Amino acid sequence: MPTHLVAATEFQTSTWSGGTSTQLWIYPKGASLAERDFDFRLSSAMVEASGPFSDFSGYDRLLIVLSGQMSLTVDGVKGAAELGADTAPFEFAGASQIHAELGSAAVEDFNLFVPGGVKKTAARHKLEPHQRWHQPNMPQALVYGIYLRQGYLIAGENLIDSEYPLIISSTPLNLLTEAPSDFIAFAIGHRQ
Repeated sequence: MPTHLVAATEFQTSTWSGGTSTQLWIYPKGASLAERDFDFRLSSAMVEASGPFSDFSGYDRLLIVLSGQMSLTVDGVKGAAELGADTAPFEFAGASQIHAELGSAAVEDFNLFVPGGVKKTAARHKLEPHQRWHQPNMPQALVYGIYLRQGYLIAGENLIDSEYPLIISSTPLNLLTEAPSDFIAFAIGHRQ
């Protein structure tokens, strides 16, 4: 997969009972969330009401809370995960029965969906201007990427900014910050 910048105008936002969800990227092209025929999907959500997570049987998920707080009941275990902007990513099976109880007025999050058993990683990073950052190599990774929330990043000859906030690559990305920057770095591999 060659390096590819994704424009913010390509994102698709939809409303659901608990808030809004923005699909950042779905692969392969033409795949559908409704049909559950994708190899991977990236999204962000603004959750404004407590409630259940959707069933994504057959997929594994990774969730990063970007702002706000929530407590998760997972498969009947109340408080199984307490998530906030400073907590580690939460990984779970898409078939898990999860109920989120918001601890703040709203929660913004980042979601990575992959078929069950596919290796994945994601982490949030905040850097100051003129810092260099090198994405770690993940053995057998097929896809690397950066989702920019704020700031300006340079990856080779590509500018990642508010107009083009997502970059997808087949190799780890090397970045230079041009302003204070907040981003999610992710990698997706083969089935384990």
